[in-house]
Amino acid sequence: MTETFAETWLRLREPYDHAARSAALAHRFLTVLPAAPRVLDLAAGAGSNARYLMSMGQGRADWVLADADRALLAAADLRTARMERRALDLARPAWPRTLARVDGVTAAAFADLVSAAWLARFARAVARRRLPVLVALSVDGRVAWTPQDPDDALVLRLFRRDQARDKGFGPALGAAAPWRLAADLRARGYQVHMRRSDWRIGSKDRVMLGRMIDGFAAAAADAALFESRDAVAGWSDRRRAQAAAGQLRLVIGHRDCLALPPSGSPASRSPPLNSP
Repeated sequence: MTETFAETWLRLREPYDHAARSAALAHRFLTVLPAAPRVLDLAAGAGSNARYLMSMGQGRADWVLADADRALLAAADLRTARMERRALDLARPAWPRTLARVDGVTAAAFADLVSAAWLARFARAVARRRLPVLVALSVDGRVAWTPQDPDDALVLRLFRRDQARDKGFGPALGAAAPWRLAADLRARGYQVHMRRSDWRIGSKDRVMLGRMIDGFAAAAADAALFESRDAVAGWSDRRRAQAAAGQLRLVIGHRDCLALPPSGSPASRSPPLNSP
């Protein structure tokens, strides 16, 4: 079977995702779960988030991988773990029924794609069942190209405009997502812990740099007025030349968010997490 574009992209980004993650928050999430938990992974794709958490030592979990993309779910491989693939459209209001009979909820690279209204419903649904939550790799707006370019600010402004378009869940929150999620869960009594989980793409990571240049340029061009498209194209050409010469590096800011339910539930009775 031919690998899909989405599978190729997820396979490319997985090592950057895993290297960026907050091990402290992942470990804390796992320690508040029962000995043999059932964990729901939302927008699971091909299972990268579950594989990362398994690498932290959670080998006894039953995983429920939920995603609307059946091809990605079919490609998911958790090796020896018990796994249920569940095709689920998270844009539909009935999806919280999936929270029944699970001990924790996680997601990665997803919160910035949804709307404020969707996140509010999510917080309400998990709080009703007092479930611990780990939402990882939400973009926070920080983008640092080295060396800098005079058109970085233009490209980033246009990229953010495109980032806010509706991805099927209402107007996307983009870089506001980590803070909105934290506020929604704190309002329901959760203890919320946030850590940076930045992608660090080095000068030798030419394939990933190429994908980042293409992604930023395409999104910026889509959002640009006609007269700005030449500037975006020039920016892309310069960045590609720098990448080819081994002169380009990139940091993209993300946040991991761990939310533990209010006092009185088992997950709230573990020791406090140290500050970074």
